[in-house]
Amino acid sequence: MAKLDNEQIQFIDNYLENSEVFYADIRMEMVDHVASAIEARIENGDKRDFYYIFKDYMIENKYRLLNDNKQFLKDVDKGILKRLFVLLTKPQAIIAFALLVFVSHKYMEINGHAGLVSVFFWFPFMSIVPFMILYFMMLKLFKLSRFSGVERLAFVYMFFFEFLNLLRILFRSNFNSETSNHLIISVVGSVMILIPAVLLQLTYHIMNNYRKKYRTI
Repeated sequence: MAKLDNEQIQFIDNYLENSEVFYADIRMEMVDHVASAIEARIENGDKRDFYYIFKDYMIENKYRLLNDNKQFLKDVDKGILKRLFVLLTKPQAIIAFALLVFVSHKYMEINGHAGLVSVFFWFPFMSIVPFMILYFMMLKLFKLSRFSGVERLAFVYMFFFEFLNLLRILFRSNFNSETSNHLIISVVGSVMILIPAVLLQLTYHIMNNYRKKYRTI
């Protein structure tokens, strides 16, 4: 069986990266696919230089490969949302939510709601800080390549940040009123804490899985 050498494999990888297949995990799969297809052509009797075979293959298949890249990213987004849903519906998350509601409600009965409301409002924004720290550690300190699951998390963060910000706007009057319903504040505030906390847990799991799977450190 014909085998491409490391220089030829790297050439394919560089070509795909220059074609905006930026994420290493997607590119690795594509490189394997393209290399196997070229090796098969050589095995079937194509005696031309590698670069001519590669050029013809890409003319025939580049559009499909780039579409596969887009589809892969959509699948990654769906996978992240599915994993997030699973984490949010686990018994531990449900118990944590119930405890947050109970403790915050009791706190407000004793101390009022003003101090706790500011915590609820700031928590989603402050949760971005540990996400950035995790990302920096994995990408810079541990020299983790750009992987789709890691960077697509940023879009999920932005979506839920906007969602939590919408909750804050919708319930602003209730939160600021002297006759505020403490139960409503507790439930909404607990959602604003739980979702970022679970997103941080998911971030760590995804980054750690990539680090182990691709052995980049």
